[in-house]
Amino acid sequence: MAQGIVNRVVPSSAFALGVVRSIVHGTFLVSVLFTSFSALGALPATILRPTGAMQFLPWGFYEQLQTPSAMVLLKTLMVLSLLCSTAGLLTVVSTKTSLLLVLFYQGLLRSFGHFNHDEMLAVYCLAVLAFTPCGDAFSLDSRMRKPSKDRPAFAYAYPILLMQLLMAWSYFSSALIKLRVAGLKYLSPDNLPALAIFHSLDNLHDTHFRLAFWLPQVKTWLPFAVALVLIWELAFPLAVFWRRVRWWILGFGIGFHLSTLFLMNIFFPHHLAMYLIFVDWDHRFREKVRI
Repeated sequence: MAQGIVNRVVPSSAFALGVVRSIVHGTFLVSVLFTSFSALGALPATILRPTGAMQFLPWGFYEQLQTPSAMVLLKTLMVLSLLCSTAGLLTVVSTKTSLLLVLFYQGLLRSFGHFNHDEMLAVYCLAVLAFTPCGDAFSLDSRMRKPSKDRPAFAYAYPILLMQLLMAWSYFSSALIKLRVAGLKYLSPDNLPALAIFHSLDNLHDTHFRLAFWLPQVKTWLPFAVALVLIWELAFPLAVFWRRVRWWILGFGIGFHLSTLFLMNIFFPHHLAMYLIFVDWDHRFREKVRI
């Protein structure tokens, strides 16, 4: 019964899971290609503050790594691995090496003290895909060998559902945390302007828009806007199980993240790319073939 429900809610084919694999790994591939690793290697290793499992690596390793040439080598390894996993070549191995390399790279970035949860959802999706048959279709592997026909549709549908649930939980829990920490004070007319102006004045963002300074002029209406965002976050799980409201919820999300870019200089490109997991790629493919 559970399998039947899952198969009705999400695409249940190897093709759909293969497309999702390409989207998730391709997102990181593009991000890595346009990132200057040599500039990162120019930072002195002495300012590193390894966190979590990164603390188990010897300090001498970081001294050798934190050079422009070593960081370019790390970038080369990541590009090769992500290129293979995006294209579906040696998928069983490449999806796992991509996961490990991205995890290490993210840990290295956070060791410099800048924490950002934009990539975190996509990293979780990498972890899901690393242990699923995501190379059975829409991959170079599937062209070079015949995929196993013994796997049920549930084996392809469940990973997609799990990734959708991870996204839904990221929004739902965000609303719960805001309400638990701040309560109704979160709806204060001064809360959003103060937060937006604070982010607009620091220097840890790629953009420096100044629209936040316009917010105090309309702060009377801001509690309604903030409440609407909270309701949207709490209702996000409906996008997983109710297709009729899915595109309304995702469309609101695109508008929300664009607004945070201009008002708070905070953007979530990796998060937005994961919206494509909600697309019924089986249906899109059938429509293309019919045309």
